[in-house]
Amino acid sequence: MKVLSPSAYFFLLANITCAQEDPELTGPGLEIGLISEATGVAPGTPLTLGLHIHHLPGFHTYWKSPGIVGMATSIEWQLPEGFTASEIRWPYPEKTFMSKYPCHGYERDVTLIVEITPPDQITTKEVNFKAKSAWMCCAKGCFPGFETFTITLPVTKKPKAVLSAKAHLSKAFSELPLQNHNIKGILKSRPDKKMITLSFQGDFKEPLEEAYFFSSDGQISSDQEQRFIAEKDGSITLEIARSEFSPQGKTTIPGVLKIGGRHLEIEAKPKR
Repeated sequence: MKVLSPSAYFFLLANITCAQEDPELTGPGLEIGLISEATGVAPGTPLTLGLHIHHLPGFHTYWKSPGIVGMATSIEWQLPEGFTASEIRWPYPEKTFMSKYPCHGYERDVTLIVEITPPDQITTKEVNFKAKSAWMCCAKGCFPGFETFTITLPVTKKPKAVLSAKAHLSKAFSELPLQNHNIKGILKSRPDKKMITLSFQGDFKEPLEEAYFFSSDGQISSDQEQRFIAEKDGSITLEIARSEFSPQGKTTIPGVLKIGGRHLEIEAKPKR
């Protein structure tokens, strides 16, 4: 057995103590749970559930398209017969960093929204919703998490609102990227070209220095610097290298354009 010298032992002990005192090196970095907008379920009436994530200082989790590093938070539902769940509705992402690597995620508290649609008839007195979730929470280190969350709700014709959950969900709805806006995305480059050229046309009120495009399918990597060019016709152009991990054969580029304080859902398509 190797015997440590006094100086080496002191160094090891100091590092262990430092890690114990620094929560960014130990995790888990968040508080996470399933919330419901209502105290019960009404037959045939959609119900909004949310996976609420409270990040501790210095930590972040990841958006549906994290970028060069990270893992998107996932939810796998186990629902009663006849119930269906929508896809996750994601609040707009933020630029953040895992170590020195730029990525797309959340440092703020966030709620991932899912709409549950019940059948028109429910034969049980209560229903049980299970959400098997996986996530990655990072600061100075990364800490994967896995848990199955359960909510059991009574079946009632007049469910009441859960005020604490309603506040979180209302905030999440207000943070969804805008779908109705006057900005149009034009894809000027052909599929699978090494360089991607995007043109955004519309009424821009914010300075270009505050513009950023979050690619939601990985065609544009998070480690590429984005420089928008103002054109004479009032449009702005982004020319950027295609990610080496880009999906192939895509004829559009979906994403979220951040410009100033606005976050706009855009699918850039070839001009016809």
